[in-house]
Amino acid sequence: MPRAKIKKSISHILRFAIAAAALYMAFRKEDLRQVGHDLMVPSFWAIAGAMGLYIVSQLIFVSRWYLLLRVQSIKIGYWPAVRLHFLGLFYNNCLPGSVGGDFLRAWYVTKHTEKKLEAALSVFVDRAVGLFGIFVMAFVGYWFIPAEAKKELFSLSFSLNPLPWLIEYKWIFAVVAGVFVVCIAAFISNQKGRSLFFRACAIVREHGVALLFKTYMAIRIYLHKVPALFAALLLTFLCQGVAIVGMWLIGREINSSIQFKYYLIFFPGSWLLGALPISVGGTGVMEWWLKVMFVKVCMVSGEQAGALALWQRIIWLIWSLPGAVVHLTGFHLPKDFFVDRNRSIH
Repeated sequence: MPRAKIKKSISHILRFAIAAAALYMAFRKEDLRQVGHDLMVPSFWAIAGAMGLYIVSQLIFVSRWYLLLRVQSIKIGYWPAVRLHFLGLFYNNCLPGSVGGDFLRAWYVTKHTEKKLEAALSVFVDRAVGLFGIFVMAFVGYWFIPAEAKKELFSLSFSLNPLPWLIEYKWIFAVVAGVFVVCIAAFISNQKGRSLFFRACAIVREHGVALLFKTYMAIRIYLHKVPALFAALLLTFLCQGVAIVGMWLIGREINSSIQFKYYLIFFPGSWLLGALPISVGGTGVMEWWLKVMFVKVCMVSGEQAGALALWQRIIWLIWSLPGAVVHLTGFHLPKDFFVDRNRSIH
């Protein structure tokens, strides 16, 4: 088996293992039968409302990206952007690949325009704006957590001097550094590795300056369009707020004592954790966070908190499936893509 496939398989196994371990940590002390019972508590209308609000939130998400594309004068149409978004959603939430949905969205949007670098950059600017908005929501929400709960949840003390910590784990750092050096040496000593290195240097020499300048000019356009960036940030708050209202519809039927403000506080924190590429779509990590927060602060049962966290995962997975349909049908590509390709072959 080629080394690339071995590395890919190991990466997939690790992500599934982390997801399984995090789910185990989240639910190991809970009565799983009761969790299943609490999952069935929400009514059809609450579930339908949450589903509907989630899809509305995703359409707002696409509107934010569409706005950033228009800033660069890229006109690909709103519905092609919707299809590309759901393609990325499927890869982010359902598949363990090291190439995330954002990279696929960036790759395929370049098929819709001649302004390829600017189109790809819009995806990552969109992600940066989204993460910043979620961070702002989580940061602001932190100050609404009661003082006694803060003391229990955030009682970790640390020193600004990292030297004792570095000394304690010196052998781990030494091993990591040694493995890194060995990998670099093996890469350089291999003829194929040297060939790839020199080829990369040649590409950078030939196109690097031009690409850097083009990237600089694209970023400069965004920096000169502050109202557009501010509008994108507002769309982030609206998008996340709509999704949270959907979760509140389900949560109030599982446990009506949870105040709405805690949904606004805890769900953005879970999304930040889910953005870390350590498990499949943040599976397990997000559920653990939500369960701990709702149990410690809102004093609900672990089974109820776990059921609420699982409902978010279920909704995400259901609305990620259209992305698989988009990919299988080729709807993520321009209508004339295959026609032009056949012409170029002939």
